[in-house]
Amino acid sequence: DWGGISEEIKHLQDESLSMNIRLKNRRAAEELIGRFLTQSAMDPDMAHIIQHGTVNEEFQVAVVALKKKLKYLSQSVLPKDGSSMDVIPKETYVGKMLLPELEKLKARAISKIKDYFLQQFGALRKTKTNVSMVQQNALVKYAELLEFIQTEAPPVAEDLRTIYIESMSRTLFNLFKNYSSQLLKLDEVLADKHDLIGVEEAALRSMFTNKVNLSKRSDAFSLGERDKILDQIEAIPILVHVALAEAQKYPYEALLRSIIKHLSDAATSEFLFSLDFFKKNARDTFNRIFGRTLSLILENLENYLLTCHDSIGLLLMIKVAHAQRLVMQRRRVPVLDSFFDHMSMLFWPRFKGIFDANVKSLKNANPKKLGTIDLTPHYVSRRYAEFVSSILTLQGGSGDSFGIAGGGENMLMMNLKQLRVEIINLLERLGSQLSSGKEQKVFLINNIDQML
Repeated sequence: DWGGISEEIKHLQDESLSMNIRLKNRRAAEELIGRFLTQSAMDPDMAHIIQHGTVNEEFQVAVVALKKKLKYLSQSVLPKDGSSMDVIPKETYVGKMLLPELEKLKARAISKIKDYFLQQFGALRKTKTNVSMVQQNALVKYAELLEFIQTEAPPVAEDLRTIYIESMSRTLFNLFKNYSSQLLKLDEVLADKHDLIGVEEAALRSMFTNKVNLSKRSDAFSLGERDKILDQIEAIPILVHVALAEAQKYPYEALLRSIIKHLSDAATSEFLFSLDFFKKNARDTFNRIFGRTLSLILENLENYLLTCHDSIGLLLMIKVAHAQRLVMQRRRVPVLDSFFDHMSMLFWPRFKGIFDANVKSLKNANPKKLGTIDLTPHYVSRRYAEFVSSILTLQGGSGDSFGIAGGGENMLMMNLKQLRVEIINLLERLGSQLSSGKEQKVFLINNIDQML
């Protein structure tokens, strides 16, 4: 009996060891097959959402899951995670059976996603649409859906990007076109072609009187408080309807600041949206969206500059544009650099033209037509002093205060030196009309004292 029991115990031990090995093998197989099925089989609820549901967060979760299944089953090499049991997934029976069904789900998902985005892009073209709200709540929120189409149907994704570009381009162009035209109604002209330091007395006569209107002339040469705009670079833009209701007027640099502020904010928002939503080609998307709008703003500016005679306003515009460029650099959104370069190429030649006209007015001035000459300071010296003081105040002693590093500062200083030579020559010609040498010296002293 004991011998029989001993044999039975040995048999049970062998049986237990065999069962333990079989259990381990089955568990390993279960884990391996489980991993394979998890990565390849689509949950029926998820499939139902894609087939019959609407585009929402649940739909996006289902599409992301579908994308992972497709990626796994479409592999043409063995997965490195060991989940394929040494068989390429699409070569398995499950792969051959599931892949066509997943392709049908993919086609259904692409169709729904395309229709959804087309509907949202259409909303962007409607007036009074809150573009930012649509972008954040209806587009960026579902960026993974676009990424799915970019992976599974690149031509469809490119078509969607093109349609979005056309929609936003049209929306922004109309927005800035209307805003710019409304702003022009607020323009206060502060200078005309006669606002030159050495302009003759006849050009200064008021329409209703023979007296020289000197009070008006200071606007073209005096900075006054116009430089306060440089402390308001990032202030909210002008509200046109409020300004029109209150019959307010603004110098052109204030109008330009509002346009550039609007543009910078729109450009920042749109570029960051393109990065978040499209992921790829954000710079190209931005350039295509803003191309017409930037051309419009530059064209409007060029048309204004053709008849601009406000040199102080021009310097303020240069500083406003340069300050806004620095704002965009701090935001790390350098998408408007070429736009600001184009603005500078428009500003400086016009400023140089007005400056040269002032130099020429001093050089060609006829002392006999510049009013009565006595011992008191002449109005041309006051104009010169205001003009130069305004330039030096805006220059502020900084070599790059106008954004013209690389010789631009020297050019400005050389121009001022030339202007100083011509004003002294003119004062000497004016003083020569006085009878005595003593009076001539007193005239020069009084005028130079006023300028200083």
